[in-house]
Amino acid sequence: MFKKIYLVLLTVLLSITPVSGVEYDGEKSYIMDVKYDICLIAPHENEAARHGIKVIGAKQAKMLHDKQAFFYDAREKRHYNKQHIKGAKHIIFDRSKAEYMAIDLPKDKDESLVFYCYGESCASSYEAALAVKKQGYKNVYWMINGFSEWKDKKYPLQ
Repeated sequence: MFKKIYLVLLTVLLSITPVSGVEYDGEKSYIMDVKYDICLIAPHENEAARHGIKVIGAKQAKMLHDKQAFFYDAREKRHYNKQHIKGAKHIIFDRSKAEYMAIDLPKDKDESLVFYCYGESCASSYEAALAVKKQGYKNVYWMINGFSEWKDKKYPLQ
């Protein structure tokens, strides 16, 4: 019985603390578990705007990419591994609990963060953008038409 309680407490502690630290582009970042809301269908653009998330297309996203904004891919890991927007970080959703995601965020909450997934019907990138906005990040963007529009425009991939 004591062992079960210990394991539960250890799991809770590990789930609320940063997972690890990484450094890229000269800035220290942390992979964090943040709560997100589950939505099966992506919301309308107006709902995103009400929450302070800026809805953009691939052209605007490309301008942010050129300015070294942080990009986050909310697609499945296998699709991310196959190809993604150059420099984008993958978001790991904890589907078992359906309430946490692990994401590599910059320390500066004024940085521009762009979230995308498959396209307009994909809710994962919106959920991630909303969760990060709730964490206090000020410049949060949701690329509504996602990876497919970026790829169609032949913007940088890796």
